[in-house]
Amino acid sequence: MPSASDQTSYEASALWRRTLAEVPNDPWHDQRDRLRSAYQQFRRRVVPIAGDIALSMPMFTDHSIDHIDALWKTASIVCGDDFEVNPAEAFVLGGAFLMHDLGMGLSSYQNGMEEIRAHPIFAGLLARASDRLREVDPSADERRVAEHAENTALTEFLRRRHAERGPELLRTPLRLPDGSTDHLLQDSDLRLSWGDLIGKIAASHWRDVADLQRMFERPLGPLAEHPTEWTVDGLKIACILRLADAAHIDSSRAPSYLHALRRPDGVAVDHWVFQELMVSPYADGDRLVYTSKRPFTGEQAAAWWLAYETVNTVDSELRRVDALRADLGHLRFRVRSVAGAGAPGRFADYIRTDRWQPIDARIRVSDVNKLVGNLGGDKLYGNRPDIALRELVANASDATRARAARDEAEASAVTICLHDDGDGWVLTVSDQGIGMGPDTMVSVLTDFGHSHWRSADALIESPGLAGFAPTGRFGIGFFAVFMVADQVSVRSLAVDEAPRDTHVLEFTDGVAARPLLRVAEPAERLRQAGTVVTARLRLDPRSVKGLFRNSSRRLSHTEHLHALVLPLCALARVDIDVQGPDDARPVRLVSADDWMTISESELFDRLYRRPDDSYKQRLTLDVFHKRFLERSQTLRDESQRIVGRAVLASNWEGADGMALLALCQSHVYVGGLRSSTVQESLGAFAGDPLTADRLRSWPSAPPGLLTAWAESQAAELDDAGNESRHMIGMVARAFNAQAAGLPCASSAESLLDLPALHRWVADRQQIYLAPGGFFDCYPDGQHPLFLTRDGRELLFDDDCLIVSLYSAWNFPEEVLASPKDERFADAEPNGSGWDARVWWYDSGNFGSIGLVVKAISEEWGIDIPELLDLMDKRHLDDDGDGRCAVPVAGGGTERMEMIYLRRPSDGVEGTGR
Repeated sequence: MPSASDQTSYEASALWRRTLAEVPNDPWHDQRDRLRSAYQQFRRRVVPIAGDIALSMPMFTDHSIDHIDALWKTASIVCGDDFEVNPAEAFVLGGAFLMHDLGMGLSSYQNGMEEIRAHPIFAGLLARASDRLREVDPSADERRVAEHAENTALTEFLRRRHAERGPELLRTPLRLPDGSTDHLLQDSDLRLSWGDLIGKIAASHWRDVADLQRMFERPLGPLAEHPTEWTVDGLKIACILRLADAAHIDSSRAPSYLHALRRPDGVAVDHWVFQELMVSPYADGDRLVYTSKRPFTGEQAAAWWLAYETVNTVDSELRRVDALRADLGHLRFRVRSVAGAGAPGRFADYIRTDRWQPIDARIRVSDVNKLVGNLGGDKLYGNRPDIALRELVANASDATRARAARDEAEASAVTICLHDDGDGWVLTVSDQGIGMGPDTMVSVLTDFGHSHWRSADALIESPGLAGFAPTGRFGIGFFAVFMVADQVSVRSLAVDEAPRDTHVLEFTDGVAARPLLRVAEPAERLRQAGTVVTARLRLDPRSVKGLFRNSSRRLSHTEHLHALVLPLCALARVDIDVQGPDDARPVRLVSADDWMTISESELFDRLYRRPDDSYKQRLTLDVFHKRFLERSQTLRDESQRIVGRAVLASNWEGADGMALLALCQSHVYVGGLRSSTVQESLGAFAGDPLTADRLRSWPSAPPGLLTAWAESQAAELDDAGNESRHMIGMVARAFNAQAAGLPCASSAESLLDLPALHRWVADRQQIYLAPGGFFDCYPDGQHPLFLTRDGRELLFDDDCLIVSLYSAWNFPEEVLASPKDERFADAEPNGSGWDARVWWYDSGNFGSIGLVVKAISEEWGIDIPELLDLMDKRHLDDDGDGRCAVPVAGGGTERMEMIYLRRPSDGVEGTGR
């Protein structure tokens, strides 16, 4: 038996009654009856497919036949009683109603998931969903990730393709159980006459209003058996469909019983809540009015704001369609805007709130140019004009590698050119990568923060990019170019397009003026896919504030350019070619990933030497070069890919009268381009960014691999001087290594490695822990000499142990948190400002001082908690000066803070100094 909905919903609508319902004394009764019968048959076929949408997309509000039927009522309100729609147009409109969302159900694909998995865009959506799930929970079980990712990808696939799936369903014969075929619209004459138009209109609701005029240029004439006035205006019907669909937001789409059954989560909850509370809209003059059953409570505020935003969208659609029809001189719909839209206070007069005021307090950016200038330029990157070049190369490298991944081919080179064109210096970075069409150019290069490679659109356009890891992840890198230039042009040709499709995006005044997008002139066209960025530099690059940050005339512009690019791109993942004003042709400075195979000597020179190094700098670098050749190690991750070539080293090793002339640090490269440093080491690491500007990064090697490397490096320092051994011991422990063979403390007589420390502690009844950090040296290579800041020699007694009380921790906390002794997590500072338990929990339990305290605990047979209770901090406080007096050679003393420990013996403790 037909339901009440079948009997009354769409048939009761004003639009149905005046177009396809029976009309007394109708001269076109047979034609109208055929259309009505064909629609009702069409509708019966659609009912089960539309019902399946809820199974495929349970979080979405109702898209069943009830929603489709309700569109007749909503369309009646939007059009008004006087808007002319003939029966033929009503049939086509009804068909578009039936088909517009039908692709959102899995059953709209006859071969189900097998057919969807084979579709070109599904692989990209699946990869994106998997990546996001792993980001949320890196430890998640892979089987569960795969299951949830496929469900997420399916939902996104159906949502994205549902509009274009409608026309496909109309054209595709249905396979029936008996082996025969049929169509959703069985009337073959009507299907052949209007099927394509119905599908096109159904798909158009997903397109922009601006596209409609081009899609539906002129009406179709009437069928042979229809009266001459039964023409079919596709533009009119497309407008009715999109407005009726947009405006249908009320409780019929979110029934309470369905809400309880489906249990939506996330933002879907707010969709259900606000539609559940709203009643059907009505027309008041030319405005659509929405009201609610009851006020929204404070707990429902998010749903109220979503209702407000949704209604604003409906208002925008109404206004844009009205403007289109007015501009074309076409009959306009009755409803042209929504009451209360655009003003939360006025909207609350219709959709009421319960004891809270809808004040729109969202974060706004009033000065976009200032924001982009600050976050995309020197306020983010500092006084680093060279970063502009790095970011351009990063983008070019990403595009090049993306094309290689897409085509399963070798990546081409990125070329950097610098020349003086008579009006100033011009920097060009070009690639033959994946290129960009005009829409992509605008979205990528003008939308600050838009990361194209991480978007679903990029994966849909190029499914082969699934798993592609770009260097740029935050969508801000391109804007760094405006640190060095105001006039910037970008020429690009998307892969698989012809040269005539090259487009140019021109910035004439940085981000202060609107850029111009235009089709490239014939002389500007690119012969193959790729991108060319050209920047007219504000300053001579050979100046203190210029691109090179160096005004030295010892080097030419070409030499400066090579000297800048080589270390900047030392680990490049693509070939890097450079052409300066003195180069006849581009010169290959770096070959893709060659840092993994070149000699230690060549790698060191690439990282550290410059052609304008002074004589003293060269001598110091020669010392470090020797150390690098002797002790450099190659680090490989779990997949055996090289992630580092480096050595632990100390500034002391380059001393020999030239101490500190060269800072001892290795470099971390993100995407093959220089990012940040690791102190007290030499070499290079492939790394991951820790911040959007990529000025802070860390080696991608697992923490355990870095610890093992540091431990191995510590074991190879037998021939190093005591200063270096002491320093590198602390550095190795900052990598969580023990470095038992390197000094962890010093007595008055000698440096102590871990075994020597245990022997020294075992004989002591009392120990003073004196803080390291003052200058110590080893004039005879063995015995330490301790000096005050003003050069006087300190004479520590035999019970003093000199050690840094606060250990360094090299790992960023977000990579590997510094060790904590959780037994003391609840410890709080006492009134003196220093508490042994707080100190031990926070920074005393690791590094050199951690080894010292644990050695005392073991040798004295005292548990750590008890040992901490024995610690007496001799320091300067409000009660007086309790610091220890250390004799100074030649007379006098130097007061110094120390920690005093007395070994328990028969319950009696000494008083110490």
